[in-house]
Amino acid sequence: MTTTTHESVGLAATWRLLSLGFTPPTDETLDEVETLADALVQASGARELFGVSQALRDLPREGHSIQFTALFGGTVRVAPYEGSYELDPIRQGRQMADVAAFYRAFGAEAHGPVAERPDFVGCELEFLSFLELRRLAAVGAGEDGIEIIEGIRDSFLSDHAGRWLPAFFASVREESPPGSLYAVLAELGARALADELERRDIEPSSLPKRPSRSTVEADEFECGAGAGRPR
Repeated sequence: MTTTTHESVGLAATWRLLSLGFTPPTDETLDEVETLADALVQASGARELFGVSQALRDLPREGHSIQFTALFGGTVRVAPYEGSYELDPIRQGRQMADVAAFYRAFGAEAHGPVAERPDFVGCELEFLSFLELRRLAAVGAGEDGIEIIEGIRDSFLSDHAGRWLPAFFASVREESPPGSLYAVLAELGARALADELERRDIEPSSLPKRPSRSTVEADEFECGAGAGRPR
């Protein structure tokens, strides 16, 4: 495995870990987060990844559920939806539709137990993982269209994930106890995203932190962030 391929596999695993980490916690999702974190620690030794493993072991499983609900449930402290960071209601709808169009371009439909909007943080992070793995598969098979996949990835980072996730990660860190699972996940996410944007020379037009708190309601859209990959 080349160094570039090794890095790409690690990036896909990191996006997957973050996707599951910001999905409502279950024994299944937390088990996979722990497995991915341990594997990535051995591969890279990154401090943030060690923090994820440690935070999972420091608190009983139900404690992570309580923390998740405190951050993202009811009258939310941190909005887990891209649209919540847009002040213009019309633009909120357009952004959600545009995210869904990215998914449909790769046949990503609703699967699994998690019913969520397409602009949910777990869905967007899962899509980044999917794109990285799809690109790696195309490279390995010598397929055409690698540039198209890379272009879609860069557009998704520029138009969506890269615009609001920095504010999301910053807010999660501010609202979470130091060293808690969600604090270290946010630190890992912020570092991974910043590194990827710099590596791709992408400078998104960043959205500010969500200005106020309100109840975020689910709708009919679904994503499989808590189960299998988009297909």
